[in-house]
Amino acid sequence: MDAAYITERDVLLINSQNNKNYKPLYDVSDVNKMLEYTIEEPVNTKITVDNELAFELIPNGHLLGSCQVKLYLTVDEVTKTILVTGDIGNKIVDNKFVGKYQQVEYADCVIGESTYGDRPDLKTGAKERKNDLDKLKSIIDTQVHDMSGRVIIPSFAQSRCQALAYMIYDLYKDSEWKPKVYIDSPLAIRIFEDYAECLDGDEKEDLKRIMSDPMFTFVKETEDSKALVSSSEPCCIISTAGMCQVGRVRHHLKANISNPNATILFVGFSTEGSLASLLKDSKRKSVTIDQKEYACKCASYSLKSMSGHAPFNQLVDDYTSINCQKLILHHGSSSAKEMLKKTLEKEFEKQCKSTRVVIANSSLKFTL
Repeated sequence: MDAAYITERDVLLINSQNNKNYKPLYDVSDVNKMLEYTIEEPVNTKITVDNELAFELIPNGHLLGSCQVKLYLTVDEVTKTILVTGDIGNKIVDNKFVGKYQQVEYADCVIGESTYGDRPDLKTGAKERKNDLDKLKSIIDTQVHDMSGRVIIPSFAQSRCQALAYMIYDLYKDSEWKPKVYIDSPLAIRIFEDYAECLDGDEKEDLKRIMSDPMFTFVKETEDSKALVSSSEPCCIISTAGMCQVGRVRHHLKANISNPNATILFVGFSTEGSLASLLKDSKRKSVTIDQKEYACKCASYSLKSMSGHAPFNQLVDDYTSINCQKLILHHGSSSAKEMLKKTLEKEFEKQCKSTRVVIANSSLKFTL
């Protein structure tokens, strides 16, 4: 629903700036119509739709409830399978509130993501996570406690915001000094509330502790968010969205980018050309937000182990562990798909497998 609102708003802006009459791909009414036909099904259970189609949902460990989809297509009593991975989660570190990735052993065809397909240099293991947690605490201690400044953390509303809040809670729960942390995102707050209903066991209790700890303040109302932007209180602000293209975080960025006593801390992937990617460039002297230029005087850091996507080596291991005839790569930059394709072809050859690796495009057709 939120994506529909954002899309409609963006189309209106593009039309007004360019004298066009574009239409959004979908709007709020389409979402409401879709929800009328939405049902829940259990994971790891083959669901039969009719004599020709069945499917199975298999956890992919990226977000709470997110799944791979294995399709069973039957024609003339012959069944073929297609596995659509969706975003694959990082199984090397224990990310909170996302569930566990489950490896699929066989499919005739796999349609798989390639987000970090050109980043073999990106290390996101247990050692890197510990280093990043130490860095996170050091930045907050220095910027908020010692310098009475602000740490702005752009974050995705779902999963990343909740996991990040837990990390900060865990770092400071036994500390004599605790930072003031604001969660400034109505969507993220709704997800906190929904997670409290969906989780069970220790994770449910962990989330409850975060939501009741006075260290955290949840900012729902617009006026409260505006007041937070205008105030000079030393604090840590987690706000959406992670790419900084939309959301309340843009107001916090406009108020702090030119402030030498502020730090912008990135905790996830950003696409090329997004505001987040521009701000990650420490050599950049200025950025333009909402048609106004701002000098970049704040500090900027990235915690690279926080990404929820499978790193390069995991993608290679996961895909070469699936017995399949064809692997189609999508959901990644051209360079990511190209590098991952070449690496996978070499690995399949080493394993004496005949799996064909293909890069997806709009005209691609294939036969099972």
